[in-house]
Amino acid sequence: MTSTDLRPKQKRSQQTHDKFLKALRSALESKYFEHISIKELAEGAGVSVGTFYRRFENKEALLPLLYDDFGAELEAWVCEMEQQAQASQSQQTLAQFVLWLTDQTATFLLERKSVFRTIHLNARLHGNNLFTDPNLDRATTYRRISLLFAGKLSQASVDPTSEDARIELLKACDMAVYMLVNGLLDQILYPTLTPAIASDLPLEQFVQQLSTMLTRYLAQP
Repeated sequence: MTSTDLRPKQKRSQQTHDKFLKALRSALESKYFEHISIKELAEGAGVSVGTFYRRFENKEALLPLLYDDFGAELEAWVCEMEQQAQASQSQQTLAQFVLWLTDQTATFLLERKSVFRTIHLNARLHGNNLFTDPNLDRATTYRRISLLFAGKLSQASVDPTSEDARIELLKACDMAVYMLVNGLLDQILYPTLTPAIASDLPLEQFVQQLSTMLTRYLAQP
């Protein structure tokens, strides 16, 4: 599902919003959101602090734009995974497919670690007050990833005529996505905090172990 453009309608205002968003993403590469000043964002965007305040009440007002931008990248990534999966599913075992998808997910999140952390923390601190766009429903995205697992499993193990079997398959695949995202989230964002400290493996080895666990779970009768 394509996300709604949260920017203003006027082209010049859109460009200014995009400059602030770019400045925010750049600043997040070296410091946490809570440590970034409005002056720094204005300088990064090449405008005055007054220009910022004419468009935003505070820096938290940029968070919906950041969430929207991340959602667009996530949408593009899921589309790419769907295309690659369709092209390669018949050539991979279940274990190879799960490892591939786990590794691809880890890479996507790691490359956007600073943005992902900001969205993750603020979504929990502020609930739905900041992120009100109904088109940014992550449940839809997670179900699409779940269907990638289901597509691989259904090649060999699920009777396509059995509705009960399909329902149980989707339940298992949804749980696999839950374990995939949560496992990688903690290891990538908070590797030195609990519960990530339960495993001291480097990320590459953690991905391998996580994919093995998911494969065994999905392969059970």
